[in-house]
Amino acid sequence: MLYIITALSNHKILKHGGYNMEFKSYEYVQAIKEERSFSKAAKKLFISQPSLSQYISRLEEQVGVTLFDRSTSPVNLTYEGELYLEAMAQIMEIQKSMQKKFDDISDMKIGRLNIGLTPSKADTVLPMVLPEFRKQYPNIELTLTEAPSSRLETMLERGEVDICLMNLPIKSRNIEYEEITKENILLCVPPNFPENLVHDGKNGKYVKISELVDQPFVFLHPDQRIRQIGDALFQADEVKPKVAIETGSIQTSLLLTDAGLGCSFVPETTLKYVNLSNEPKCYKIDENGLDWTLVIAYKEGSYRTKAVQAFTQTLKSIIEK
Repeated sequence: MLYIITALSNHKILKHGGYNMEFKSYEYVQAIKEERSFSKAAKKLFISQPSLSQYISRLEEQVGVTLFDRSTSPVNLTYEGELYLEAMAQIMEIQKSMQKKFDDISDMKIGRLNIGLTPSKADTVLPMVLPEFRKQYPNIELTLTEAPSSRLETMLERGEVDICLMNLPIKSRNIEYEEITKENILLCVPPNFPENLVHDGKNGKYVKISELVDQPFVFLHPDQRIRQIGDALFQADEVKPKVAIETGSIQTSLLLTDAGLGCSFVPETTLKYVNLSNEPKCYKIDENGLDWTLVIAYKEGSYRTKAVQAFTQTLKSIIEK
């Protein structure tokens, strides 16, 4: 059997002819076996006997063995011929199974999707999107990886994840993205926050970054996007913030703010998903406010599977609602 399979791996028909040629070879050899005659098999196959004989001779030359004992009447398969049919049956079954899986993937009956996302998206966006995606595509296997934005960019470039849910800006030039939505970033303040630092504007109450120099802050870690945005704000106003606590979770920062330990930068969506004893006081940052853009990111030039396309479409439809 090993010899036959090795021979078949070098078989020109298998290499270049595709499934139809493999089936033709199997069908011809099987017909001769059943009819035990080249002439009867040719009639059954609706081809001439010389054409069938030439085909089998070429096939034997290509696989390197004799498939039929022509010295007997009726014709019999050789031992190698029996192994050939057995091996071909297995190969064709594997091909049929493979094609069925390809068809299922094409029809979104099965598939795999590796999603990278920041912790804040795991807490907010994902609970909105996954139930609907699961409902529509129950057999798509999902793998979720939570990491800071900088790490996600690296994973995307290396092909360790298919897509990423993250916020702009993206530093890597090897990443493409689609904008999904914008949302406000607010400054949530502790209960004892001085009221004189809150201003009335055309679009609601706001605070000025330049006036927060004496206020303690609950910051995220430096490799997280919202921390980087906050640092840039302070640098622009040449203000050094007073960092009281660092944490890796936006929800934790909000809970600590609610406990009176400092101000925190919080995306507006997060406020809907955190259970607090009291509704936090949150204000726009500067009079024009501050927002960031949620994107779905891909490795530049990468093939976007139907699973990727379906997830993107589901995400967009949910956000639009």
